[in-house]
Amino acid sequence: MVSETKLDTGFMKVNSKKFFLLGSFMVSFGILIVTVGGSWDITNHLLSKPETFFSPPHGLMYTGVAITLFGVSISAIGWKNLQNFKREYFTSIKIQILGIGLLTGAGPFDFIWHSNFGLDGLLSPPHLTLITGMFLCAVGGMFAISRFLKFNNISNSLSYLHVLAIIPVWLSGSGLISSLSLPFSKTDYFDFNPEIRFAFIIATIFYPMIISTCLFLSSKLSNFKPGMFTILGGLFLLIYGSTAIAPNFALVDSLIFYSLNLIPLVVSDLIISFDKSKKSLIFVGGLIGSVFYMFYYPYVMYTYNEILLGKLVSPSLIDYVYFEIISQVIVLTIIPSIIVGIFGLLLSEKIRKKIHLQ
Repeated sequence: MVSETKLDTGFMKVNSKKFFLLGSFMVSFGILIVTVGGSWDITNHLLSKPETFFSPPHGLMYTGVAITLFGVSISAIGWKNLQNFKREYFTSIKIQILGIGLLTGAGPFDFIWHSNFGLDGLLSPPHLTLITGMFLCAVGGMFAISRFLKFNNISNSLSYLHVLAIIPVWLSGSGLISSLSLPFSKTDYFDFNPEIRFAFIIATIFYPMIISTCLFLSSKLSNFKPGMFTILGGLFLLIYGSTAIAPNFALVDSLIFYSLNLIPLVVSDLIISFDKSKKSLIFVGGLIGSVFYMFYYPYVMYTYNEILLGKLVSPSLIDYVYFEIISQVIVLTIIPSIIVGIFGLLLSEKIRKKIHLQ
């Protein structure tokens, strides 16, 4: 009887850990699916493509929400039965539950909004609720996965799993920044477009910050595993290029230009692999921050067009206007983006310590 009780306890302990990790991965994967569908949906809106509730982008988004909801449930069940580190994982569970509450509540909120006001913009209250919920779920999933790998001493053998933990944070965070900086929120009833100077500041500070923070965090959490910048950054470029550029036939040829963003990623990896000194890391932070305008091609152009040209830009002219103002944007943003890129290095270390409870 005693031996059976011990076996049951051990079985519950092992399976609780597996449940918690599986649920956390499902949360991160679900948010990844939502962000892919959301980016694709924004492109379809800009291209004025006919939209139905059962459109492919919407299908991806709702599938991702379902996966996330299921993942949070499994993660919470696993956490409840954990024997070790229960308190240490509590923060991630709280963040996930808060995030999924906003995420699922955004659906009915959006339906009510559409029923009363028709089409809504990028920064409408339902969309802001949705994006905030996505970001919180992604952060909760990242904390849970990263702490699990650390506390169970498997961070070295499975370091590349940090990519799956961080990419949803990067994508959903970018969505939040875009909502606060892109002029896509004016409708017949409301004008939620951000003020152009406010949008300029938000884009110039937070785009390079999130790039630098996420890339350095992936490298530090994995103990500077080779290729983390290239793998994580390359995955971001693949997703963004597939959903924001490829669906627009006028921009397909520019995918070659967009792929050149791999160069600073590879260069950063090479520098860090040979020299992890403070000076090298600072140089890489500045380098990564300085290329944000290229990373967020093409839509970042709309933010800077508002303050530099004020043109009405059709989808077929996005690349033309983008390259028309690129020199002006670089002159205006190069110094602050380098500074913010370096700050991202410092912020990543603070987040790493928070994750590892140091």
